[in-house]
Amino acid sequence: MSGDIAIKVENLSKCYHIYDHPRDRLKQFILPRLQRLAGQAPKQYFREFWALKDVSFEIKKGETVGIIGRNGSGKSTLLQMICGTLNPISGSIQTNGRIAALLELGSGFNPEFTGRENVYMNASVLGLSNAEIDARFNDIVAFADIGDFIEQPVKTYSSGMTVRLAFAVAINVEPQVLVIDEALAVGDAAFQRKCMRRIEELSQSGVTLLFVSHDTETVKKLCNEAIYLNQGAMRDYGSAKEVCIEYERDLFGASKGRDKLNTSDESTVGDEPAELDPELLLSDEKIYGDGRVSILDIALTNKSQQKVNVLSAGMEFGISYRVCFTEHVAKPVFGMMLTNREGVCIFGTNTLDQSASRRDYIPRDEVQIKFSLTNNLGPGIYYLTCGVHSGDHVDGLVYLQRRMDTLLLKSLGHDGETVGGSAQLYPKVEYHVFESTL
Repeated sequence: MSGDIAIKVENLSKCYHIYDHPRDRLKQFILPRLQRLAGQAPKQYFREFWALKDVSFEIKKGETVGIIGRNGSGKSTLLQMICGTLNPISGSIQTNGRIAALLELGSGFNPEFTGRENVYMNASVLGLSNAEIDARFNDIVAFADIGDFIEQPVKTYSSGMTVRLAFAVAINVEPQVLVIDEALAVGDAAFQRKCMRRIEELSQSGVTLLFVSHDTETVKKLCNEAIYLNQGAMRDYGSAKEVCIEYERDLFGASKGRDKLNTSDESTVGDEPAELDPELLLSDEKIYGDGRVSILDIALTNKSQQKVNVLSAGMEFGISYRVCFTEHVAKPVFGMMLTNREGVCIFGTNTLDQSASRRDYIPRDEVQIKFSLTNNLGPGIYYLTCGVHSGDHVDGLVYLQRRMDTLLLKSLGHDGETVGGSAQLYPKVEYHVFESTL
């Protein structure tokens, strides 16, 4: 292996045997042997599940590589084999340098040991002497920030405290390769940001980073390259931005380009096209409520009342729906919410917030609700949730009906525009140069 290569993976495969019934394990252990003795072709009593199949790639020293893919695509299996905690059935892995890994929450920790004892045990496994651990111990404790719990058994720790200590050890043993498998999702927001800053520092210092995350924005920001795994196979490997775009196309049904739009549904009134991306028309919505109303005819429209699901930057659009009442309801509140792919609310409002008229309704009443908005969202895929909740419940908010993720929409940026985050604030920049008089 070349000296500038940190990790080299060739034709890596891992297969598991899946048994439909516990007795099939015993059958597989005994019957094929008897069948061969009887001159018969041995029968297989299991199904094969290929967690990884024929995966090959090289990662150079100092590169930051993200690994993305759906749950069950083989990401964790790949990392475990790179770290040596799992053996492949075929293929080879070569690594160059000390590897520190955060694979599973608290993996490698003995719950009966104190935090201090686990620090020394983990660091020694990674190749540090007691003198080296002594020199780093205070930095580890300071980064973990778990106070006096460092002297308590790990079994008394919360999940957040465990990951704090595990991460603090991993980054302070001076690894040449750092492997992280979604472990940071457990920590609080402040600790997550602290970890990301430290990861960026390690990356800039030349540490090779393998980073598994479902957050493609983080992968694009942090990583040079990305690997996209799909059903155990390597679907794509290349620029982090391009690979993440390919992943989002598969995951969210995003259009592969403006030329893919359903042009039969695209008409123009003035300069405003009514764009419907057919690949965004399917959603996996969840509906719940107490049954006193039904939400119908949810629509996303442009100023000309044409249905759309692709919004250009700064475009005015409307979200509307019809509500049918089956029982008497006192002063209900009608609302909407836009979320990102992680389910985080990007924007939400309702008729109470907007001081709209409130009244009581009786069975067979109908209400048409429309929210008029301007698209200041950053480029990406968003999800619409509509809901009606009661305003007369003494125990708190009760949904009469809520339709979560009922529509998908895509926000576009201006041509050539780069937006970081989920909102477009249309910045204007001023600067003044004060030249030296010397």
